[in-house]
Amino acid sequence: AANDSKPGANEPDAVFNYATLDTSVLGCIVERVTGRTGAEYMSEKLWQPMGAQYDAYWIMDGPDDVGREFFGAGFASTARDHARFGQMFLHKGAYNGQQIVPAAWVAESTVASANTEPGKIGYGYQWWVPIGATEGEYLGRGIYGQYVYVNQPLGVVIASNAADRGFREPGAHESNVAMFRAIAAAAQ
Repeated sequence: AANDSKPGANEPDAVFNYATLDTSVLGCIVERVTGRTGAEYMSEKLWQPMGAQYDAYWIMDGPDDVGREFFGAGFASTARDHARFGQMFLHKGAYNGQQIVPAAWVAESTVASANTEPGKIGYGYQWWVPIGATEGEYLGRGIYGQYVYVNQPLGVVIASNAADRGFREPGAHESNVAMFRAIAAAAQ
């Protein structure tokens, strides 16, 4: 039956397994708790306070008239607005003199806390922590090469919108991180 659930193959927190659907479930929880769509809530709590220049949009899961945002993927905005979001995190959740996201949440969410394999990329609360990261270096990444790279010690944010069909190729992510680090270092 649809309501039957089965235990996973591993004990909780024993093995890291990134699953896009987990992020989508988080969005559904936000909707349930707030009584609003994810887009409405995000617009009020993040997008408008940080001064986004353009509306963003979500790919809908199902027909537009009955569907809902698919929170695991399909969020689209301009590179500049992605950069504004990164800038807000660079400044510990503040933007334009307003605390939008609690600084404590920024600090906690951007460190590797998931049980990832040693020597592999780390994961916090929806943020990735690159291999060999300095404290305060983290990124958001999307399918096909979208990134919001934040390097707090160097004061750098890099936003990249892309359509890289080779984003799953071995070394593709690592070469992007190396490029972001080189740009951040050159900006000093």
